[in-house]
Amino acid sequence: MKFSDLKKSILAQFEVAGGNRIVPFIEGKPGGGKSACAREIVNELKKKYHIADEQIVEFNPSLRDPVDVLGVPFKHESGTHNVWLPPEEFYNLRQGVGPCALIIEELTDAPMSMQNPMCRIILDRWAGSVKLSDQLFIIATGNRVEDKSGANRMSTKLGNRLRCLPFDENLDDWITWAKAHNICDVLIKFLQFQPKMLSDFDPTRKTNPTPRAWEAVSLVPSFTGRDGEKLFHALVAGDVGEGAAAAYCAFRKMYLNLPDFSELLARPEQYSVPEDLSIRWATVMKLVDLVASENCKQETANAALTFISRVPPDMQAMAVRELYKGESKKRLIASPVFKKLASRLTKVIG
Repeated sequence: MKFSDLKKSILAQFEVAGGNRIVPFIEGKPGGGKSACAREIVNELKKKYHIADEQIVEFNPSLRDPVDVLGVPFKHESGTHNVWLPPEEFYNLRQGVGPCALIIEELTDAPMSMQNPMCRIILDRWAGSVKLSDQLFIIATGNRVEDKSGANRMSTKLGNRLRCLPFDENLDDWITWAKAHNICDVLIKFLQFQPKMLSDFDPTRKTNPTPRAWEAVSLVPSFTGRDGEKLFHALVAGDVGEGAAAAYCAFRKMYLNLPDFSELLARPEQYSVPEDLSIRWATVMKLVDLVASENCKQETANAALTFISRVPPDMQAMAVRELYKGESKKRLIASPVFKKLASRLTKVIG
């Protein structure tokens, strides 16, 4: 299931009477975006139910011991027995606090000694001696055993308490997320050009191109000077590996060094369409940026769309799809060129 489908279906389940008794377990490859999905769902719950920050807990059982669920024993004031002092995290989720949320991170990394107390939290809503809120929402995430990331076999009794949902990376969902989180625009355009590189996980490699790794690439600074490109490449390779870094850095260099488009816009019907696929894609995406800019005039948009109408249909579709999302939609619809494109692109924009 892709990010948007998981988010939609889990929130819908939680809306059903008693639906918070269902605990979705989002399982997928490392770095795919499982945690981000869980946090977005909890953020929606926070806004809907006005959940306070202290009533939102992230708990990673692979980094804990059973005592971190049970609490620590201390002598009862009567002197006749011990009682348990609960940890703050679960005390903040106790019965009576109202709506609250628990994200169980890296559940499959937990040893059996921690999977057992998780069973009682998930099904019975008890953490040691603390009765948890009957308005508690729980979401769990975890990696797959076959990806060799440290995940353990999940006990069948724990699996039977969860609704196991596979997480599949999806480019459109990632782009929507990336634009909302200020991910580098050139990086977004590269992954639109090379969609298979969004997630190319291989457990035999130390570093892999994954959505989480590309997010880190977006934070790599630019360097000036003779060794600037070399330094940039080295940092990108440290996040996504040598192969993906070489492809992205080559695209980025070409994209940032495209020539001025004044001649293209002056003669859009005669200007030569680049034969090289990556340069052609970068040119189209640059024109998309131009049309989407606030100060773009309608005649400029018309010229840009005239050129775009001359590239292969798949690139036309991607360009129109991008322009149809924002304020540039008005310029797109107002252009006479768009009417020529509309019939073959109905499925894309429809």
